[in-house]
Amino acid sequence: MSVTSDLLFAYLREIFYATPDAKLDIEKLDEDYVMFARGLMFFAHCFSQYNEFAIALAKGDLSLSPPPPENELAAPLKTLHASLKHLTWQSQRVAKGDYKQRVDFMGEFADGFNMMVEQLADRQQKLEDEIAASQKHAKAMEQSNLLLSNLTHYIPQQIFVVATDGHEILLQNSMAQLEIEQNKDYISKLMELLPQHHEMGGSNFAEIQLDQEGVERYLEVNSYFIEWNKFNAVALVIKDVSVEKKQIKELEGHAYHDALTNAFNRFYGMLILNDWLDQKKKFALIFVDMDSLKYVNDVHGHGEGDEYIIRVARHLLAFPKDAVVCRLGGDEFMVLVPGFDHDAAAQRISEISHAIENDEYLHDKDYRYSISVGIVAVDENNELPAGEILGMADERMYIHKRARKKERQANA
Repeated sequence: MSVTSDLLFAYLREIFYATPDAKLDIEKLDEDYVMFARGLMFFAHCFSQYNEFAIALAKGDLSLSPPPPENELAAPLKTLHASLKHLTWQSQRVAKGDYKQRVDFMGEFADGFNMMVEQLADRQQKLEDEIAASQKHAKAMEQSNLLLSNLTHYIPQQIFVVATDGHEILLQNSMAQLEIEQNKDYISKLMELLPQHHEMGGSNFAEIQLDQEGVERYLEVNSYFIEWNKFNAVALVIKDVSVEKKQIKELEGHAYHDALTNAFNRFYGMLILNDWLDQKKKFALIFVDMDSLKYVNDVHGHGEGDEYIIRVARHLLAFPKDAVVCRLGGDEFMVLVPGFDHDAAAQRISEISHAIENDEYLHDKDYRYSISVGIVAVDENNELPAGEILGMADERMYIHKRARKKERQANA
């Protein structure tokens, strides 16, 4: 009786502390306990499946198949697994612009998620309305230009008649003449950029980007191929739409930037991450988490918290210009650096981390700035999707954060 008790108790300990390796020799048990032992072994099997599944969920790995139906022990985890997979799918849909997604099964998180989606939908709609209005205005102006194309000296557009051979100016209105006086090579540059079409009576419409002494200009050009005093010529009706183009670019830019920091937002960051993965680019992903932002907000106010966020973003923007710095939300940032391997990324983020900790704004403050980081290097052989890469970087960031916390406690 004592031997059986010892074996069963030892087996029970192994179930909890060495689950995969737990073993029980039934032959050594009293016969009265064999059925109990078999039941305990089934429990151990179910517990092992439960434990493996729970560890995977804790790491954010949703790819592991749930335990079979007969494992009732894992039923709550299977429900959580299904909910997280559905939430992941909904988040992906939101990232692609589907703002109809709503969450109704996760309490306060659901409220925050739904509010975020509603705000994104509202902002997206407002931006789309503004862009559509600008484009409608530009289209209306284009149609007006066509109606007025036979007039010359009495309209604000530039009108040229230019020989197709040699580009000699055969006729110009007052606006065109003013342009030529200011830019002697205007027509030669323009003719190089225009699409070639020399059929008499044919016409083209083209949007031209012209670079003059470092200044970008955008022109809408209607060209009509005609015969002019026995010359093969092209009549050009030109409208400068640089201001409209700039306004449209600014509106489009607002859709991709974080209003507080002027870094890119999560939507744009995920677009770029997926695009680079599709292109099989080599780059480093750096996940950045600000330390103690909640403390700064609670003790010193949200104004100081916002200043903290702004200054961290400003330091992160010191990466090379081709890097993509985006605020994922709250105290989290993601930096995508093309061409960097792990060591190069670690070296540069270490320098930036030092600069953050020594920010001049802190000289008279009783609190400090610092960041925790996780780095994942991606190359052309990568097969992981964006979500797993970001999750891996997030996990490494928490390892870094815990290690630094232990180091501070040891030095205290």
